[in-house]
Amino acid sequence: MCHEALKYLKKGGPGRDSSSGGGSIINISATLHYTASWYQIHVSAAKAAVDATTRNLALEWGTDYEIRVNGIAPGPIGGTPGMSKLVPDEIQNKTRELMPLYKPGEKWDIAMAALYLSGDTGKYVNGLTMVVDGGLWLSKPRHLAKEAVKELSRVVEKRSRAKPVGLPTSKL
Repeated sequence: MCHEALKYLKKGGPGRDSSSGGGSIINISATLHYTASWYQIHVSAAKAAVDATTRNLALEWGTDYEIRVNGIAPGPIGGTPGMSKLVPDEIQNKTRELMPLYKPGEKWDIAMAALYLSGDTGKYVNGLTMVVDGGLWLSKPRHLAKEAVKELSRVVEKRSRAKPVGLPTSKL
């Protein structure tokens, strides 16, 4: 995906002089891999790879093309499929109790982080994965016991296999 963006950004993008190059890429990560978590090695490995990709491309493309590459690691964001479809209410409530700000973030919080990283205000920021989670990752809570996470994982997997989140359903 980033390599497709590179072709576009090397041309300068709309309203930019093609000789100037530059631009900004923002990858979406998570904070799950900052600490260990039961039965989440697949997600942790994938998000750690996103962070490594962000740092490496920031170095390479910043040097070669003046393209900044940063990331955003959102925490629990209210009103998103990640919260409403995948996380049962009782776990959402328990998570709120452990958050330093006692509430989930809003889509607006992520949008403002992206605006900062992509705009002139963040023009000297490169290779950063900005954590936007209200400080949740700092408290490193152990949300649930191992068996509870195991059962939750089974329920979520069963539900996602029945109807994958975010994928269109076929009418054939």
